[in-house]
Amino acid sequence: MELMFKYSFKVFLLAFFMNFNILAQEQKVADSLVKIYQKGNISNAEKLELLRNLSFNEVNNLRLSLRYAEELIVVAKLENNYLYLHRGYFQKGNKLRLLGDLNKSLDAFYKSEAAASKAKFRAGQGTAYSSIADVYSVMGNSKNAFLYYNKAIKLLRKSDNSIGLASALLNSGDEYFKNKKYDLALRNFKESSEIFKKADYLIGTAYNLGNIGMVYAEQGKDALALKYISRAIKILEELKDYYAISDYLTYMSAIYLKQNNQAFALKYAMRSLELAQKYGLKDQISNSNLKLSELYQISGNQVESFKHFKNHILYRDSVTNLKSVQQMADLRTNFEVSKKQIEVDLLNQGKKNRQIITISSAITSILVFLLAFGMFRRYKFIKKTNITRWVKLN
Repeated sequence: MELMFKYSFKVFLLAFFMNFNILAQEQKVADSLVKIYQKGNISNAEKLELLRNLSFNEVNNLRLSLRYAEELIVVAKLENNYLYLHRGYFQKGNKLRLLGDLNKSLDAFYKSEAAASKAKFRAGQGTAYSSIADVYSVMGNSKNAFLYYNKAIKLLRKSDNSIGLASALLNSGDEYFKNKKYDLALRNFKESSEIFKKADYLIGTAYNLGNIGMVYAEQGKDALALKYISRAIKILEELKDYYAISDYLTYMSAIYLKQNNQAFALKYAMRSLELAQKYGLKDQISNSNLKLSELYQISGNQVESFKHFKNHILYRDSVTNLKSVQQMADLRTNFEVSKKQIEVDLLNQGKKNRQIITISSAITSILVFLLAFGMFRRYKFIKKTNITRWVKLN
């Protein structure tokens, strides 16, 4: 019953931290801003913020949004502006993730963190680390996901970005859930929920309800699970967050299947697939087809089961080549670890070098002292000898 729910959550939560309820307004913003962009009579400094808003607000055309992000990166480099370079790579990472290119998305988020570090923007580093962790989570690499979630949470606790912190806590909680560490998952969900509630952030509240319901389901508390997930879906429907709705519907299907209620299980799985197909959600289409394949197999309908399983594989593989992405991810993490180790080695070597220099300086000082002392004694001896000679001569 384990599903990758965080993919939908982090898409919206880490892009300007705005909810899906105002998505139509966001596109209108992009449509109005593009007129200013086309005129082209603005400075590069003004263009940075314009491109940032265009990339974020352009929701109908992801490829166009990606082009805005890439142009933002170019202009930021020309201006040596690391803050906007971070923002450009961050938007690029989000768009690539939505397009299903996890390999390039991960690379963009790494560059986003590096730029935020140069800009001394702690909150930006934290959100970039959280996004890196999210991608690793989608890839099924929990080790790397936990590594970067912990980095993100540590930094975000020191920042004023409460929504970013709550998001990282919720997503890391989901990672604990996937690894069957339910107590740790609930701990993170509860802390995240408190932060979202204080910030009056409705979409975060919805995800916490849904995720807590998932934990209850795993603990065999099916009635509570259905109650919480249903409440989450109701809120998400108002917010038009179809990514998450599709995922939660699939999970409800799994709960009903566990209760041997195949009719309801089939109903929710089919509804999930229809919603995912309507909005072109590849990852959710794959999950829904897998659940339907399982349901039809149980009912003895092998033809329908095989059809949905083929569709599951088709959409799963269309998202990305997971094997090559995983290899790239491991290489990248190994590089980061190696780079850190090199820094430590250099630091230790630096200490050793300083010790050697100190000792050498001390030895040199002693030698210089001895040499000076010897020369002084020689000088006194010569002077004394000269005086003796002078006395004798006189």
